[in-house]
Amino acid sequence: MPPCTVSDDLKAQIPVLRRHRHSIKHICYLLGVKKTLVYKVLQLFPSQHIHNKNTGQRRTLTIDDITFITAILRHHPTIYLDELQHELHSRRGVLVSVQTLLRTFRRLHLNCKHISAYALEWNEEKCALFMNNIAEIAPDPRNVDVW
Repeated sequence: MPPCTVSDDLKAQIPVLRRHRHSIKHICYLLGVKKTLVYKVLQLFPSQHIHNKNTGQRRTLTIDDITFITAILRHHPTIYLDELQHELHSRRGVLVSVQTLLRTFRRLHLNCKHISAYALEWNEEKCALFMNNIAEIAPDPRNVDVW
């Protein structure tokens, strides 16, 4: 028995159906052909494939949210991600994951080196005040009785 050939008219329908967002399985069902034929025909017409430029989910953070994040980072450069999540939720009503915040940082070109540069610029006066407070709490740690 000779191999079954498919007409050129039928093959021409495959890219058209694919452009109309039909699945491969549905195209096979409609035209009565096998998946291998559909894939081979689509390889011959690479421009006919659906190239969806908007892959993935829509961004959940608006420009106002990103402005809010950058303002918080300017005032508190070493804020923890969960604290930033809480601030976004309490002040802006936006629920985002830590992964979304990390992707946003990447888009803003922020990284650990950028954040740690702010941490190096610590205030000596505040540090001295903190040390004085510690000295009031525990004046001489060597004289403390151990139980």
